[in-house]
Amino acid sequence: MARPAPPAGELPALERVQVQLGTLQSAGLAQRNAQEKVLHALDTEQQMVEDALVQLAMSERQAASDRELVLAPATQQVRYALPLMSRDALASMPLLAQHAAQRRETRALLSTPPWSAQDTECLRIAAENERVRAMALQSDPGSLDWERIAMQVPFHTPLDCRTRWTFFERPGINHSRWSTGEKKALAEHVSQDKDVSWEEAAQALQTGRSGYAALETYQRGIKPAIDWTPERDAALLAAVQAVGPDWKAVVQHLGFPAFCASLCHQRHSKLKSTALRLGRWSAEEDAALRAAVGEYGCDWKRVEIHVPGRSGQQCRERWVGRLANIPEGETQATRRAWLPEEDARLRACVHSCKTWVQVAENVGGRSDKMVRERWILLRRRDEDEARRQRGEPVPPRKGGKRPDEPLDKKGA
Repeated sequence: MARPAPPAGELPALERVQVQLGTLQSAGLAQRNAQEKVLHALDTEQQMVEDALVQLAMSERQAASDRELVLAPATQQVRYALPLMSRDALASMPLLAQHAAQRRETRALLSTPPWSAQDTECLRIAAENERVRAMALQSDPGSLDWERIAMQVPFHTPLDCRTRWTFFERPGINHSRWSTGEKKALAEHVSQDKDVSWEEAAQALQTGRSGYAALETYQRGIKPAIDWTPERDAALLAAVQAVGPDWKAVVQHLGFPAFCASLCHQRHSKLKSTALRLGRWSAEEDAALRAAVGEYGCDWKRVEIHVPGRSGQQCRERWVGRLANIPEGETQATRRAWLPEEDARLRACVHSCKTWVQVAENVGGRSDKMVRERWILLRRRDEDEARRQRGEPVPPRKGGKRPDEPLDKKGA
């Protein structure tokens, strides 16, 4: 039986479909060929990079064997950072150098991690290798390339490596326990020198100690203490009142060594704090404060010395808040009401200033305590006015004052 012929309208459609299929097949083959070419190019480039890295590693090993001395054998417990790269090799890879610099800067900004045994071992080997390289180049052994050293010490900046090496890991530093003779010699050297140089003090011992170790040992166990008696306390107070808060002059006045200046300062601060009085000022204290301000001005460190029992802050608050507004010989202050111009200056600067002292300077003629209390009252008044506009009840103020009472009443 013969196969029936397709209708006349379907034949052109089938031909068009066959042409489209052939076009798609040709496009697929072309895309596949292009992908194979790209993969081949990538494989070739990767092989070139691997060959370059192998050649670079071999050249670095050869250069390191010619110019560097490994002072400690590598063990399984010690793991090192990336292999040391020369400056030329690093410069030939600008992207790698830029990323390395950015990582070091980020680590330095974030924090300085603690030194582990592995970090110390890496630093010691890198510094010694750099020292040997510097000696081989006939340069100054002390000027090590800390940028180069830091590349082999993970997570530590060049400055951190240099500080650690200078004060702790440098060859020749004596880390043993301090002997009695060393402590005695250090104490004698410090007592003879007014301006102590700890590096010179450590060199004078001739025992391999660093200046930092000498300072630390002196502060912890050698620094003498003064046996403060009531007679010495009285002499200290008299000396401070005579020469002022110049502690070097105070120890000279008392006949103490120069290193006792900090001890005298601490003792004087303790005596002032234990004898500090609170509450109302007496007429004698006001008179002493007036005399001290007349002689030293607003130098409150000197003023407090001549007002026994009062601190510099108390003297300042008493003078600015009351005595400055009372003429000498009178007992009552002339309270001055706040002017609208002062309120305007207060509102303008209260948010831009950091402290109430700065606000008081901008307002003028008022203390920091006065402008602070005035600002609290103004803000409370603004809140009450906002409640009235909203039709809400206004709560009474503390002390039974009416909400609509003027702020300037009674010298507010």
